[in-house]
This record gives sequence, structure tokens and C-alpha cells, in this order.
Amino acid sequence: MLRRRAASVHDYRLTARSVLPRTLFEYVDGGALDESTLARNTADFDNIYIRQKVLHGRTVDTAGPVLGRTASFPVALAPIGSLGMLYPRGEVLAFQAAHAAGVSACLSSFSVCSIEEVAPEVQEGDAFQLYVLNDPGRTEELLWRAAEAGFKNLVVTVDTTHPGMRDRDLRNGYRSAARPPLSMVLDCALHPRWFARSWRALGRGLGNYAQWDDVGRGLIAQAAHMSQQLKRDLTWNDLEAVVKRWQGRVVVKGITDPEDVARAIGVGARGVVVSNHGGRQLDGGMSSIAALPAIASRYSGELEILFDSGIRRGSHLLKAMALGADGCLLGRSYAYGLASAGASGVVGVLEMLRKELTMSMALAGIASVDDLAQRRRECLSTRERSA
Repeated sequence: MLRRRAASVHDYRLTARSVLPRTLFEYVDGGALDESTLARNTADFDNIYIRQKVLHGRTVDTAGPVLGRTASFPVALAPIGSLGMLYPRGEVLAFQAAHAAGVSACLSSFSVCSIEEVAPEVQEGDAFQLYVLNDPGRTEELLWRAAEAGFKNLVVTVDTTHPGMRDRDLRNGYRSAARPPLSMVLDCALHPRWFARSWRALGRGLGNYAQWDDVGRGLIAQAAHMSQQLKRDLTWNDLEAVVKRWQGRVVVKGITDPEDVARAIGVGARGVVVSNHGGRQLDGGMSSIAALPAIASRYSGELEILFDSGIRRGSHLLKAMALGADGCLLGRSYAYGLASAGASGVVGVLEMLRKELTMSMALAGIASVDDLAQRRRECLSTRERSA
């Protein structure tokens, strides 16, 4: 429950920080190494100005297609590991909240709720996110289970072949300790709101891998083990094999270089997510919003271009779409909402961002997502251009 009425995603973040044990909050909130890319992901939005247009007499329609579904506004929930640790049955609640708000969701491979637990909630436009594993048989098993659950979209994450080094996680022992350190246990006990609702999840572990005997018991042990099972020598040939195997749309997540988009098209991908994994992998790289224009200018119309990393405001959504994104994935923003208030927190974040987007579009003289796509160059200016 929120301590006060939230006015922004930032308010939800503050509540999440107060509710969650430090280990979990820093897992969600942190980035790689010095977190310079994490900071730029949001800060670089400030280098882009929206051009205000007045007295245009237009009403605003925010609906737009994302992952094969017409959404109430062009977003979907990004895959986030261990959501069920933030709130009981967190993955199921996130899907329910997304659908209540008229958008889609993507289930992480590293989820606490299994594919089968989420299956009753799966609708058109939802996606399963795959990490390709060293064991091809286990990768195949995950693909089969996802298809049986009704997923038509597959999001393959390709920027995690080498797990990012996150100072906060290293200090806390998350994904590196075989069992919860005493400091983590004490920290959990000192957060009674979270502990009362979620302590059982510590022993539950990662639902998609529970039937594999060698992964260990409990989330901490399983997360540490499975992070070492990701295929580190993953190649475009491997990705092509996944595309051919999957009977549906494949979207490649974790691309910031235009040449990699060309390769993704070459292996048959139907979409890409311009993303640096929220600044959680390579520190010192460009922000996702800085990488977007070069990709959109070359490949707009050839495949679906989605965007994530750094979105905290509805105006950020407008800026990303004006720079060429067909839609956006939300990550930390909705995780803060889930940790704060469960499904109602996710709905609250989504409705807040939709209203902010509506306001931004109205004040920029943009009537619809299609209108924005047709008038992208008119909508924005950078500080350098306006100086």
C-alpha cells in the first residue's frame, strides 16, 4: 500500500525502496559498474525538446499496435526476472494488470511463477522472453512450454551472454551466493510489510527451472546457478535456429547498433528492441534513446522497432516514438508499482503514463499515434538545434 497518493513513477520508486529489502530493491534499481549508462538512459531524454503546438482543436487517441495487439497506448510490460519476489505471484499480477490497462506483457525466463502458472492469463500480444541456454534440450523445452501456454511472440534477449557486473548485487550477494547471506536474511526481517507477504518466495525459487534437479533449491541458489547456464558463445546462427523453430513472431531484444539490426532482419526476426538492458549490462555505452535514431532512420517500416530503458514519464514515450520507435517496453517503472501495491500499483503506473502521454500529445498538437508517425520530424528538436 502506498503511504501517500502517487503523483509519478518517482513516487512509486520511493515507496518500493521503503517496502523492499535492500537486496531486492537494489536488484531492481541498480545498473552495471559505475551506473553511468543507467543514468544516461533517463538523463538523455532531457536533451530532446518537444515542440509545443497550440489552438489546433484536436482530440487525442493514444491507441496503437504493439506485438500484434492494438494497445490502449503503445507500450507493453518488459520481462523482469524474479517479479514474484517483489510481490506474491508478481508475474501473474503483472499480466492481469497489463490486460486491465489494455496493454500486453512479456514473461521472463527467470520468473518465480512458471510458464504454466501464467498460461491462463496469456492473451494476444503477450510474449515469452527466452535466454538461450548451454543445453539445447532445455532451450527446446522452454520453447515448447511457451508455445503450449499460448504465447505467439518470442522475445530473445541477446545482450546477456556475459552476465553484467553490478556492484550493488555483488555487495549484497544476489546471484553470487549459494544461499542467502545472514545480512540478507536480517534485512528481509527488518522489512515487515514485505516479509509478511513474500517470505515464502525465498524458498520457492525460479518456477521455469524447478523441475531440473541440478539447479539447486531456492531463488538465490537457482539464480546464481542459472546465470551461469546462459550460452556465452551465442551466434547469429543460433538465433536463426530459434527463429526457424518458433512458430510465431520473434523479437530480438538488446540491440543498439544498426548493423546488428541488419543481421536480425537477415535471420528472420520480425522486430527488435532497442535496449541496453536498462544499463545493467555494458557500462560506458550510449543510452538507448541516443541509439534509437540511427536504427529507426535505416529500418523503419522493415520490422517492428520497440524501445526500452530509462522511461519514467509519458513525455519519454512521445520522444521515443517521435525518434522512430513503434512502441515501448516498460521495465523498472512498473516493477516499482508492483512492489508498492501489487496489481493496483502496476495499473496505477500504466494509467499515469497513459495520461501523461495524452497530455504531451495534446500540447504538441498530435492527434494519434499514426499522426505522430507521419509528423516525427516536426515534433522534436534537440538543445543543439534550438540553440
